Amino acid sequence: MGFSTLNVTCCSLHRDMIGWNKAIQRQMHEGNVNLAFSVFIRMRESGFHPDNFTFPLILKAAGRSSLFYLGCALHGQAIKSGYYNHLFVRTALLNMYSTFKDIQHAYKVFEKIPVKDIIAWNSMLDSYASNGKMEEASNLFESIPEKDLTSFNIMISGYAKAGELELARSIFNAVPERDVASWNSMILACKLAGCMEEARRLFEEAPSKNIVTWNTMLSGYIQNELHTDAIRLFDEMKAQNLKPDQLTVAGVLAACAHLSSLEAGITIHIYALENHLMCSEVTTSLIDMYAKCGTINRALEVFCKSWVKDIFCWNAIISGLAINGHGLEALKLFNAVKYDKFLKPDDITLIAILSACSHSGLVQEGCSIFASMNKDFGISPKLEHYGCMVDLLGRANFLNQALELVESMPFEPGERILGALLSACVIHQDMEVGKKVATLIIERDGGLSDGEIMMMSNLYASFGEWEEAAIWREKMEEEGIVKTAGCSVIQLNGKTHRFLAGDST
Repeated sequence: MGFSTLNVTCCSLHRDMIGWNKAIQRQMHEGNVNLAFSVFIRMRESGFHPDNFTFPLILKAAGRSSLFYLGCALHGQAIKSGYYNHLFVRTALLNMYSTFKDIQHAYKVFEKIPVKDIIAWNSMLDSYASNGKMEEASNLFESIPEKDLTSFNIMISGYAKAGELELARSIFNAVPERDVASWNSMILACKLAGCMEEARRLFEEAPSKNIVTWNTMLSGYIQNELHTDAIRLFDEMKAQNLKPDQLTVAGVLAACAHLSSLEAGITIHIYALENHLMCSEVTTSLIDMYAKCGTINRALEVFCKSWVKDIFCWNAIISGLAINGHGLEALKLFNAVKYDKFLKPDDITLIAILSACSHSGLVQEGCSIFASMNKDFGISPKLEHYGCMVDLLGRANFLNQALELVESMPFEPGERILGALLSACVIHQDMEVGKKVATLIIERDGGLSDGEIMMMSNLYASFGEWEEAAIWREKMEEEGIVKTAGCSVIQLNGKTHRFLAGDST
């Protein structure tokens, strides 16, 4: 509802609280939290006072807007008005504090409810479970006088998100009569535990499925790097005349991006357009997919034609330009974001632009952005930003400066950072820095991986020190380290085929 419509509604002056409550409820139903507050304020200005129906609505709005101080003020108003003792109002307060992750206040509200119905019990149970406090949730679950299906589903979902597959399964097996939410939560538990075969079995057994069931399976395949299975599931969904939603499309596009499956990506793009599924998430996924498939012009076309460009879209196109070696173009877009008063660069924006500088050899520009992160954007460099800078300096043969940055960074350098620096030493044949990096890796991990040992062998070989190179290769055999086989993926007639190095089939 637009502002003009809101004015018409409010200026008509509702004659009673029923009208005002309906107006607030309408805004909440449409997801317009700020307009819900506007109606509430106009209601107060018109001389009306919130009642036991108003408070649950406006407390829910406060929770959604993450405005803790406003929630506390409304809590005070509820006490002052006398509606605090109403069960609906107390349950709404409990849910609001849970949304704020303030479990202590949520429990205080719950504790003071004289006669608790199952909704109040489940609200407190969900407060614990959704905030990862499963021990407290388990104790409360056992205390509920008469559990309903929602009680069981909250516990299954809570254990799923906590990574407790066996406990989730025990609750699932104890459910007297399961609904679709029960099956979805159990599939989620298997997905998060990486047990996709069991997740698929449950998916097949589920007597009914909704869009959440399908999306849970799809995201499970993607998170467990079963990207081909994700695309097959999407095709299976369409074959059954089911309607994928925007999350489904965004997810399967991520699978196409990983496989560099341009043909499948284009088909899904057309499907999204024909079925009116274009949104920020889908646009971002399309940009990412086209960029990773090497068709940056298509990515730019999607970006330019998008009506709504949020920071996620900008991040995707800057990152896409980076991986395709268009650093200067990425810098132009970065500056556009920087000076746009409606956009605010985030961690991902800065990772994308530093990566762009790295891939295009823009050392001065990258160093300048890194140095001004805190001052210009209020963002302290994180491990990923340091990683981009080490890569930037390493690629440009500023190996001593890269090593100094590694040694001075406030984080423990990860495997990727040290591995990238060691690789740069091999490329630029810098034995001195290479030895220092190898020492850092050994001090951190107690040894080198197969790839790192091979890099050290190649480094010595590049200097003609064949005996030392052979010693490093023998070290792999002595320690039983087997070099990880390379893998290639190709698509043929709509099917994906994987080949390992050394395959003869």
